[in-house]
Amino acid sequence: MADFLSDNEKKRYLRQIMIASWDESVQMKLKKAHVFVAGAGGLGSPSIYYLAAAGIGRITICDNDRVDLSNLNRQILHRTGGIGILKVESAGDAVMALNDTISVNLVPQSIETTGIKKIIESADIILDCLDSFMARSVLNRMCIETKKPLVHAGITEMHGQATFIHAPETPCLNCFLPDTDGKEQAPVLGATAGILGSIQAMEAVKYITGFGDTLKNRLLFFDGKSMSFSTVKLSRNPHCTACSAVQ
Repeated sequence: MADFLSDNEKKRYLRQIMIASWDESVQMKLKKAHVFVAGAGGLGSPSIYYLAAAGIGRITICDNDRVDLSNLNRQILHRTGGIGILKVESAGDAVMALNDTISVNLVPQSIETTGIKKIIESADIILDCLDSFMARSVLNRMCIETKKPLVHAGITEMHGQATFIHAPETPCLNCFLPDTDGKEQAPVLGATAGILGSIQAMEAVKYITGFGDTLKNRLLFFDGKSMSFSTVKLSRNPHCTACSAVQ
């Protein structure tokens, strides 16, 4: 990867380079970054799209599912013609169509698969775009063990939540979410996934570039019915089975 921005890249990212104090050196931080996205579904779709649009140099997409017709109300990376194919392949095609100057690493496996932890170790930041509490628990523990920051989001109906996790500086996911799994499909309006997934992408970009404040030690709530946002402070659980021993 070149240590400079090409003329095409300067033009592609012009509108964000125009942001106050966001010069080409800041854009290079994104170009050199590696983001691991766990899940290419409702949350993963907007997250991956906006990470690619922002110029993240390498995006790893991990998902072992295939595109289904019932996904398409919210999983905007995928198309009707792609029903039945692996989500990572559909996502990879969509990303390359948007921005062919970046690199995409496709991992058609579940987060629990042996070897995923090694890939996470190579990333700068991890995005939790999963829909299973059990899978999230596995990802959370991997991030604790590898000391990688994790951007979590969850959605249901017209509601969502998001936070920035980097134990032991913050609570881990297990401090405030149960370590159990619900098998029922959650109802969700597609735009809800769009909002929370976009917030995840923004948190990742802010962390990589050093711009602004992340949601560290704060849990952001979104209520689409009242169109309101609120935050609550988070604290570590001293008895957490995942992170209490981490210093």
